[in-house]
Amino acid sequence: MKIKSMRKGAAALAATAIVLPAVPSLAQEAPRLQIGGTTYTKWLAGSTRNQGALYNFTTIPGEGFGDNGVGTELELLLNARLSSQVEVRGRIHSRFNQNFWTNYGGFGPKDGDCVAGNCGEFDPRSNQYIKLRGMAVTLTPGYLVDSATIGANDFGQFDPFVLGRIRYIDRDNAAGVLVQGSALERQLTWDAAAVALPRLWAGPNFKTGGYHATDAAYVFQTRYTSNDLFDVGGIFQYVDDRELNPKDFNTDDGRSLYPRFRNGVGGLKAGFHVGSVLDVRGAFYRSYASSENTNLFGATNADIRFVPKSFGLDGYSAVPAGRLEDNTWKVDVTVSDPLDIGLSLNAQAFSIGANYVSMMASRRESDVLLTEGTDGTFAYPGFNNRSYGVYPGGPTAIGYGGWTNETQQVATINVDNEFTDFDEPMAQTVIGWKGVTFNPVYSNGALDIAGEYSFITYNTNWQAWGDSSRAITDSPYPGAELDSGVLHNFRSAYQPFQDKRTHIAVLKARYVLDIGRGLDVFGKVKFIHENDKRLNDKKYLPYQDGDCAPGGGGCANVRRTYDPAGQFSTADDLYGNPAVLPGGGYAFKPFDDISDDDRVLNYSAFNLGTGYQLTDDLYASLSYTKFLADLKDGNTAFQGYNRHQMVSGLHDKNMVSVKAKYILAGVEFGLEGQYLFGSFKPDFGGGYTPVVADETIARNFGVPEGSLGFERRGGFGWQSLATRDLSQARLKAFMKAQF
Repeated sequence: MKIKSMRKGAAALAATAIVLPAVPSLAQEAPRLQIGGTTYTKWLAGSTRNQGALYNFTTIPGEGFGDNGVGTELELLLNARLSSQVEVRGRIHSRFNQNFWTNYGGFGPKDGDCVAGNCGEFDPRSNQYIKLRGMAVTLTPGYLVDSATIGANDFGQFDPFVLGRIRYIDRDNAAGVLVQGSALERQLTWDAAAVALPRLWAGPNFKTGGYHATDAAYVFQTRYTSNDLFDVGGIFQYVDDRELNPKDFNTDDGRSLYPRFRNGVGGLKAGFHVGSVLDVRGAFYRSYASSENTNLFGATNADIRFVPKSFGLDGYSAVPAGRLEDNTWKVDVTVSDPLDIGLSLNAQAFSIGANYVSMMASRRESDVLLTEGTDGTFAYPGFNNRSYGVYPGGPTAIGYGGWTNETQQVATINVDNEFTDFDEPMAQTVIGWKGVTFNPVYSNGALDIAGEYSFITYNTNWQAWGDSSRAITDSPYPGAELDSGVLHNFRSAYQPFQDKRTHIAVLKARYVLDIGRGLDVFGKVKFIHENDKRLNDKKYLPYQDGDCAPGGGGCANVRRTYDPAGQFSTADDLYGNPAVLPGGGYAFKPFDDISDDDRVLNYSAFNLGTGYQLTDDLYASLSYTKFLADLKDGNTAFQGYNRHQMVSGLHDKNMVSVKAKYILAGVEFGLEGQYLFGSFKPDFGGGYTPVVADETIARNFGVPEGSLGFERRGGFGWQSLATRDLSQARLKAFMKAQF
């Protein structure tokens, strides 16, 4: 015991001898810890009376959505400066989800579905859990590299076409190693990173398989600025998703890996800057993607390693199947007030490849195109923003009003609008888009005017998914909700038949009247005209000419094939013939003309509003918006790919919106309340016999008993012919306190 004590004493003296010389240095550079934070409380109130969660929208099963409830989240911000060369930062953050005030901490057992706080106190969706986020260490050694960040990062310094931000609630959940450097007095800069691949969505079927510990994305970018007139840069990313090789039976030397999904993206960018007047920027990208195609890992979707070869007609995935290569490019030109009268012009030409794949491209919070695109108010299938409206039950998530703002364009089908509220921007895929946009801007004192004209056609204009050698229901492209609805579903880049062109025109203005503190008057006019012939070749019609006798005399069901071998027909699992009703007539129109699925849209939106600074701390505004859509979206022969409510007809939607913002000594209050009302008057053409909704149909589909409609293909579902009057009230208010 005495010897052990002596050894301990000697060790202590040695440690003291080592530490003492460093004490003066530590005194000079003592670590500094800063703690701050934010508390955010949100109130939701709406007439749809959903209480699944404290967000208006999600597509993730079990997460829930809602428009009623109150909840509070806490964010603690930690920052420690250990020395002039070492900084540590992190966040401790709770999450809304289902932590309603009424949960009282989430106590209680699970009761039914895990939504509306029913998960109980042991489930993070409802127990007000606190989560570590944004933990990173940044080193600035002063030699070799400018900085190195190890840990969490939002990686926003890269390119949204290649590697972009995730989403604001998880922005710095991404983690990796980022090294940044420069040379030639910072004329040359570079960034290199290895980023852990998100196992929850970054691959085929929204998965990275079963073995994910070493899955990563590797990216390098550089930029050289020769002078004020010219700069050039490049970026390259490689995504590597591997699984344990199931054919490696010898484990004596470890386990080998086999690639499940690989993705490479390279880009070149250049800019020419002629003084303050002319700016020209161009970018070109080429992508390569390859999914494992031998069925090495599993035969069914039940195996997490499974890599699909086909997505049927309307499958879901973050990436198409198979091996893909394609190009994307854009050129931006800005002419800044050349006549010195306040008038400038922005212009852009672009082409996003149909097979362009960048697994880590920005999923939202980025806008890769100049056009403001479509609107979020009709953002989901169905006139009321309901996804699969032909099935009983299933309420809308975002509701009739949709999202309020214009869309954000992202260069991926892996679009993320999860956990958003109605007042946030909606992200929309632009895979396949190509065209031009002109954006004049005029500013003169209290007056600001901006306009847009865009012409868009599509690299996805094809027949039979661009490959007539395969069945329609054997597609490498995930169609998601397909292209059914008033405007366009945010993640539906692909549909089997498309021949589409789009025109967008916008004019918006704001003027400040010299009244009191200044009265803001603002307005906007927007027009969209779109024509899509969809199926445009007679050989793709499902049945032979004259297959169905006029007047409901019945159909012979003689298939028409479109491939050289005579195997495939659109009659297979897609466009079946109608039944003859007991009283005579067809249940729906036979698909016997290539115009039966044509889509023509004339859409307009008109907005007028005013705002006023009521006090030094309070600003409020009131606005009115009218949305009008005259849409022909195929007739009853087409039926929205058999899954969605048909929306052909006249849509008249109105929105009254009140906004307020109040700031009081470090606390910010915000509010937006909306009341939306309107009507849908369907027009599905002719060629069928309407029938009357009985009690069961009325109960299952929410239509008046005795109203007219028609029975859909396959003997299920119902499509009402009645004019529908719709309304939705919703409110979001928040309090944000920073400390």
